Amino acid sequence: MKLSAFDLNHVRALHHLLEEAHVTRAAKKLGITPAAASNALHRLRVDFGDPLLVRNGRSLVRTQRAEELRAPAKEVMLAAERLFNQGRPFDPATATWDIYVTTSDRVAELLLPTFDHLLGTRAPGALLTLRTQTPDLGAFLREHGGIAIVPEVAKERDLRSQRLFVDDFVCVMRGAHPLATGRMSLKRFTEWEHVLVAPLAQSRRGGIDVLLGKEGFSRRVTRVVTTFSLALPLVLGSDRLAVLPRSFATSHAKALGLALRPLPVPMPPIEMLLAWHLGNEGDPKHAWVRGLVQDAVRAVGLATG
Repeated sequence: MKLSAFDLNHVRALHHLLEEAHVTRAAKKLGITPAAASNALHRLRVDFGDPLLVRNGRSLVRTQRAEELRAPAKEVMLAAERLFNQGRPFDPATATWDIYVTTSDRVAELLLPTFDHLLGTRAPGALLTLRTQTPDLGAFLREHGGIAIVPEVAKERDLRSQRLFVDDFVCVMRGAHPLATGRMSLKRFTEWEHVLVAPLAQSRRGGIDVLLGKEGFSRRVTRVVTTFSLALPLVLGSDRLAVLPRSFATSHAKALGLALRPLPVPMPPIEMLLAWHLGNEGDPKHAWVRGLVQDAVRAVGLATG
């Protein structure tokens, strides 16, 4: 199919149909009836020689071709938006747009209340989607024009990042734990069972295990969870220990009666980055959201250096 033979008005329908994978929801985004959206899907199937969305039980799923078209369709929509907004001042107080954020559960807990308040006050028309598990970060940032708050960025040339805040680690246990007071040596630290937080639950070793190994010690990890929040009940209901970021542990310590102790082996602090796709570098809405995240970080008192 040649570009000259394709009606570029169909790109908008293509974008929303592929993003929603649902004719009625796409119709709502397009401001047309479900019947009209169904007709648009039929035209697009003819244009691309592919069914694009196929029935799987009661829902529609994207074909492989549709998955390949999602990012280009999104890029065309973003480019068109930038074209027509060129020279038009961006006013967050009156604009309506989608904001996509991905981060860990512990950062979401710390920042979301403040970020949500600032967003609601300064940009009431913005629509926020937040996710806490994103295996393919690069694809998320490309396809959604989103931002990520992560400890490291995928090594891709089209991603950009900047330092947002730093955090260190502490040993967390229930308040009545035998290690809650007194000296905590490496030997005593490794004698107890441990809870490990591993985002994809694919390992029983964390960063501290490498450091312990250099000192000739190893710990016994008996529970592995995918989020920091899931580690807390496993610590509270037993004598297990967990190595958690200080900001997260501190925010729960008083209410849950947790004891926080320094680690018996020095562990490098964690540097949290704000990351985005290069294609959004000059987007005024995107830049505004990045600034809002920085305002939220300062407001909650997270260390920036």
